[in-house]
Amino acid sequence: MKKIRFLIALWASKAARLLLRLLKRKATSTPGKVALAIDKSFLAGFKLPKTVIAVTGTNGKTTVSNLLTDILTKNGYRVTNNSYGSNIQAGIASVLLQDADLFGKIHTDVAVLEVDERSSLRVYPFIQPDYLICNNIMRDSVKRNAHTEFISYIISSALTEKTHLILNADCLNTATLAQQCKNRTYFGLEAEKPEVSAEPYISDVVYCPTCGGELKHEYLRYNHIGRMYCENCGLKSPTPDFAVTAIDWENSTFTVRHPAGEDTYTLINDNIVNVFNYCGVIAMLTRLGLKPDQIALGFDSSKIVKSRFDKMTIGKRDLYVLLAKGQNPIALARTFDYIAHLPGENKGIVINDDDLEDNINNSESTCWLYDCDFRYLAHPSIGQIVFAGPRRYDQMLRAKMAGIDESKVTLVEQPEKAAQGLMIQGCGDVFLLYEMYRTKDSAVIKKELIEMMEGDAANEN
Repeated sequence: MKKIRFLIALWASKAARLLLRLLKRKATSTPGKVALAIDKSFLAGFKLPKTVIAVTGTNGKTTVSNLLTDILTKNGYRVTNNSYGSNIQAGIASVLLQDADLFGKIHTDVAVLEVDERSSLRVYPFIQPDYLICNNIMRDSVKRNAHTEFISYIISSALTEKTHLILNADCLNTATLAQQCKNRTYFGLEAEKPEVSAEPYISDVVYCPTCGGELKHEYLRYNHIGRMYCENCGLKSPTPDFAVTAIDWENSTFTVRHPAGEDTYTLINDNIVNVFNYCGVIAMLTRLGLKPDQIALGFDSSKIVKSRFDKMTIGKRDLYVLLAKGQNPIALARTFDYIAHLPGENKGIVINDDDLEDNINNSESTCWLYDCDFRYLAHPSIGQIVFAGPRRYDQMLRAKMAGIDESKVTLVEQPEKAAQGLMIQGCGDVFLLYEMYRTKDSAVIKKELIEMMEGDAANEN
């Protein structure tokens, strides 16, 4: 009976997918919703590829998932991946049925599945991954994710001991996940250790997860990412099996120490957050059996997708377009920090970060703004800041609380007109930060910023 129900759900959802394609509509999650409405255990019915890799964590899931898929594909692997779809139960169901035949067998070599942390209990009981890679567990939307201990608990509860964990040793929330899983590989970052470890504005790990004692730290890079230890019970950040030992920013390379030696790879992006992502990818692919030259092949030719990071030179200035997740305070603060420490003066930042999805049939919360460290925007290299959209006054209030000079800030009511708030003459590099649900009006802003920068460059000539 279970098999019959699964097949009915599979055929019905394939028909739904075909219909959506004929109507020229996206079929990222709807076919999966159809299947799950018919068979709640639909995910358990597939005959999966030989290897299943799950990618989870607060930040970096999509980057890691896409890079894994890219490198595996370039090395001849056939990969099932939900990079163009949802990372919750319905989206995962949709991508699996897309690659499955009429009897539920998936004819690929590897499945790389990005899995939202909160979906763990709805996915892993049906699909137990052979490997799970987790980059970090940090505070996210309070409404969606509650707190980090809750997220750690549900991920750990959903896994069985068969899963090999690939974990960030520099994130204690992550490093202590799922103690029932004995196969564990740790990765981390040893290069450029902070000389002065200032207390962070926000830390998600203060007390020992084992005994509750107050944690000490050797150093912190940001939030709770760094090396910690407990004087009370002896718990400490594990020693990474794969560690970034050197970063050459000028030549865009980084070196990773591993059990068999050291290898150097091309640095795709110069954000320190992504260096962690890349080290995790190398650890995962090495455990899968790929050689350093096979892994390097992918790093040499891969790029961060333009929907998340784009950079173009216009005249003597650069325009950066950066995804800045709304309601994700740590990710947004990392973006602010990245901009602040890039070279250049009188930088102009346009922020279109109002979460449209949170305003639909929902009770909107702005508390996440106060979990985000806005102090990076007070950096002297930043000359102009534009807040656009319905929550511009809330963002302005948060900026004032962070000590940002009011004269540097301009408020624009309509998001699509945000570029008009920037004084382009005399401005240095320009940065457009946008929420993932504001792609349409951000495209309008980007177009206008390009026109403004091109016009100013022509006048200079």
